[in-house]
Amino acid sequence: MRPKSLGTALRRSRKKGSRVLEGSDANPRLFVYMIGMYLQRLECERRALYFGDLDLARIAEIIGPIDVGPGMRVATFHEDHRTFDSVVGVTDQRSVNATSISGATGIPRETVRRKLKLLLKLGFIVEKGRARYALKPGVLQQPERRAAFARSIQLTVNFMNECLEHGVLQWAAARKTKRNASIRAASAAPP
Repeated sequence: MRPKSLGTALRRSRKKGSRVLEGSDANPRLFVYMIGMYLQRLECERRALYFGDLDLARIAEIIGPIDVGPGMRVATFHEDHRTFDSVVGVTDQRSVNATSISGATGIPRETVRRKLKLLLKLGFIVEKGRARYALKPGVLQQPERRAAFARSIQLTVNFMNECLEHGVLQWAAARKTKRNASIRAASAAPP
C-alpha cells in the first residue's frame, strides 16, 4: 500500500540526520566542479528538447510546476498523478500568465510573451482563458520527453553517487541539543 502523500513517505523513511559537505578545504572546489559538470550535462538535455533555446526551456518548464504544483500538495491529486503514466487535464491545472512567468524566471515579459506564442504554435501549451496558459495534456508523456526525463534523473543519481564516492558529502546524524528541543517545543505550542 502506498503512503497518502510524498511528505508522509519521506518522514517515514528518513533517518534523523542529513547529507552535509565534508569539512576539508578541497571539497568545496571539488563540489563546485562536480555540480558545474552536472549542470552542463542537464543543459545539453534541455537544449536538445528546446531547439537550443534555453529561455524557451525555462519558460516551458516553469509552467508545469506553477500549474500543477498546488495540486501535488493534495494527497488524492498527488496519488493520481505521481507518475508520468497519468495525464493532468487542463481543468486540473491552474493557469499562468506572462507576468508571473517573467517574475519566476527573470526573463523580460516581452520575451516571455514571444516564447509563449512559439510554445502555443509548437503545441506544447494551450491557452486557458485570455493570456493564461497551461501545459497541453499529454505533452509530458511524449516518448522523447520521457526519455529525456529518464536521462536527467539518471544524471542526478550519478551526480549524487559521485559526491558520495569522492567524499564530498557525508552523513551527519541529527544532534539533539537544548536549543533544538526548545525550538521544537516553541513551534508545537499553540499561538
